[in-house]
Amino acid sequence: MTKYHSIYLIWLLPLYFLFQFGYQVATYQGISNTYSNGDSYLANVVEFDVKQIAAQTNGYVILKFSTDGGKTIEQKLTLPVQMAQAIMESEVIPIRYLEDSFKPIVMLPTYELQKSVIKVNFGVMGIGLIITVILSFFASRYAASKIKYGDREIEIERVDSEE
Repeated sequence: MTKYHSIYLIWLLPLYFLFQFGYQVATYQGISNTYSNGDSYLANVVEFDVKQIAAQTNGYVILKFSTDGGKTIEQKLTLPVQMAQAIMESEVIPIRYLEDSFKPIVMLPTYELQKSVIKVNFGVMGIGLIITVILSFFASRYAASKIKYGDREIEIERVDSEE
């Protein structure tokens, strides 16, 4: 096995983008399903925090509510800064809840923003997938060529006359 065999590991990048794309699809379907088929509740904000680390700002909210069946649910949801701004001043947030959904809780004030963020993620994942497939294809061709024919020996020949 030569060093050129390791170039084939580049195919892990398209697989990663494909996995992330699948996760975004599941998330989009989950929030759409919860929004369409879930039950409406008012959730109390137990805790809310926004953190800024370097250039990244994100936060979380802990929601607590009771279902019609008498079950009390308390769940922590992470939020990008745009969604955190939409609910920052709220003590009670209208939500939709569907227990068996991929994303069981959807906050109604952030629903449209969440859908648009996922659509942007679709675009980013699609572009990343296309670019890494093309890059992996050419890298694999290069590796196959080097494995089949080996490295060329470089011969240095002096062309000036010796005086």
